[in-house]
Amino acid sequence: MDVNRRNLMKGALTGGTLLALGIPAGAFAIPPRRAEKFGLLLGNTPVDAAFAAGFRSAAQYSAKGGGVMAAGAGEGNGSPQVVKLKGGLLSDYEIAARLLEKSRGTRWVAVMDSGSAAVFTELVRNAGARLLLLGSHVSSDHDPSKQGIFPDIARLRHVWAAASPAHTAGAILASQLIGNQGSFSITENFFSAEHSATQAQTDSATTDGFAPGFLSYRLDGPDAIHLHCSGLSLSNGCESLGWSSAGRCAPVSQQAPMHGAIMGTGRPQSAGWVESVGYAVMAAALGTGALQESCSSRAFVHRSALGNRGERIDATEFTSFVIDI
Repeated sequence: MDVNRRNLMKGALTGGTLLALGIPAGAFAIPPRRAEKFGLLLGNTPVDAAFAAGFRSAAQYSAKGGGVMAAGAGEGNGSPQVVKLKGGLLSDYEIAARLLEKSRGTRWVAVMDSGSAAVFTELVRNAGARLLLLGSHVSSDHDPSKQGIFPDIARLRHVWAAASPAHTAGAILASQLIGNQGSFSITENFFSAEHSATQAQTDSATTDGFAPGFLSYRLDGPDAIHLHCSGLSLSNGCESLGWSSAGRCAPVSQQAPMHGAIMGTGRPQSAGWVESVGYAVMAAALGTGALQESCSSRAFVHRSALGNRGERIDATEFTSFVIDI
């Protein structure tokens, strides 16, 4: 296997292990409440500025009526609080701990490196907070001369664990990234099958399926899995994720919209992939990605026919959070 792909897969699997084993017991147990205030915690990473730009874009768009509005999310009800840990979480963990203790009633979005994420998870548990969304985001620079199975798809990998389908980011991110002429994969795992109480707003982006350009499949097994493929077959999509395509598989008509939401018509397109992640995570915190599909996991896999001719991607890795205090 190509060394860059192997290193990327190790990073993705490490993130997957964190999602599967590193989450405190009971962190997802209590249903999320409606948020009154929002905050952004920046862990002193190279992606802070781009992630924050996407966060603000989503908050401003929601405040202008572009999505499901939550009190305190936009400038009309006071801008979200932004806190930057200048020394990183490992140096400023006491500051982060006090912040969590003194910000009751706030829904925090956070971004940090993977090492700090393990410490932050413990701080969340000690503060009695509820973890709504946890993501691992890995990229690698792409060298077309390298060999390997689907090396371009490995270029951007996102793995999320969500408390329930009420707070998901996958379709929002997929709709942002598919226009950037690069390949990617997005995987979401849901800890609860609880559906959103109300169907979120839909728009033209959902008229040809869950997200434009994707063919959708339902993989039946002990737990239903939905797979959305663009630019590659079902079997290749499963192979790129390490999933088995054996067993019963039912295609979902691309013309029948699946009941989910991507933030409304005219939503801004992010300037880069990290900004797109920040946008998607904040949109999930607002509940605008609410999912009505009945599944325990789902994934979006896109392989560009043009290759990776979009933005330059440098190798990086970071973790995102949405928590309720």
